[in-house]
Amino acid sequence: MSDAVGDGWDVAARLLDAIDARDFAAIAACFAPEARFLVLTPKPQLREHAGPGEAGERFRAWLEPLDPFELLAADRERVADRIRIRYRFRGRDPEHGWQENEHTGYVRAGDDGLITLLTLTCAGFRPIPDPA
Repeated sequence: MSDAVGDGWDVAARLLDAIDARDFAAIAACFAPEARFLVLTPKPQLREHAGPGEAGERFRAWLEPLDPFELLAADRERVADRIRIRYRFRGRDPEHGWQENEHTGYVRAGDDGLITLLTLTCAGFRPIPDPA
């Protein structure tokens, strides 16, 4: 399949790179102004976010407290007219100790190549032993 600007392939790669770098401005820049970001958490809770700013802040809430932080795996794959992204990460939370989490999401991009919809499921922050 082609890597057409609006098919989501490139923006999905940029999003994964920005997550790895914990670059919240770059994460927000992947989202179109009218973007919707829906997250199903294990609580169960559906979080709904609108626009680049709210998307970037959601990622900041998840990733910024983790020190150190490590992206363990990340990939993307076409699923018809969507791009599936999956990434697993771990880090030390100052209040809860070492945690691991995995997110799986589906990207829909607009003609401008930015995310217009990201639906994501979250495994939840799972306690793990100190990996050292």
